[in-house]
Amino acid sequence: MIKLENITKQYKIKGKKYLGRFFVTSLLQTIKTKSSKVSHNNFLALDNISLTINKGEHVGLIGKNKAGKTTLLQIICGITEPNKGRYQITGTIMPAFAQGSVITPDLTGREYIYLHAAALGFSKKDIDTRIDDIIKFSEINTIDTLVKFYSTGMRTRLTLSVTLMLPADIYVFDEVFYGSDTFFKEKAITKLQQILSNPEKTLILVSHNEDIIHSFCKRMILLEHGKVIMDGSLDTVLNYYKSLHPANDLMKNS
Repeated sequence: MIKLENITKQYKIKGKKYLGRFFVTSLLQTIKTKSSKVSHNNFLALDNISLTINKGEHVGLIGKNKAGKTTLLQIICGITEPNKGRYQITGTIMPAFAQGSVITPDLTGREYIYLHAAALGFSKKDIDTRIDDIIKFSEINTIDTLVKFYSTGMRTRLTLSVTLMLPADIYVFDEVFYGSDTFFKEKAITKLQQILSNPEKTLILVSHNEDIIHSFCKRMILLEHGKVIMDGSLDTVLNYYKSLHPANDLMKNS
């Protein structure tokens, strides 16, 4: 079970005053002159969110960019802490974020598997017994090559393979299917469906692919500007989201 009570998360963003925006690319941040004044702007990523996700629920999160989806998942996964509020998580969590966010480029694919699995609490013995299955599922023949030489598709395969071939109670997916080729995406979706056939397995999914959302989710939560705007059945929330954003960013078969 996942229970969040009055969760608020605020980031302090450093930027140049003359830009007048809370987001500044890392490149621009490095281009500093002596006359540039630096300001600190507070960005409220999550605003007093309370919700409960019960064991066995398959829940989708939807919202425009900067709605707070990834921040919410990071709090659930223990990657970051809220400024206010409290949360309770019962069960082990298996997170999979968009490719590149958790990949260490100067490791080989094999080393990444060990590092990532160890960070999730698996012992070397546990990983030893599963690594051949993980590599086989990934279909990466160059597993001992540095990850920085992997294509986007290979990195996605690596992330998904670790996620799907290690046991957990709660699976958290943040746009992780994006970037994989059609064949492997279908293979990964089939594997996840097998996992979720166990009624005790929980899923939280962020995706802008409407077909993927329909494949897994029965409940949908809509976030806007860090707030829960709507929480209900999949079709009800999707239709409401489309009414708010007629030129919406949902995709099909991609």
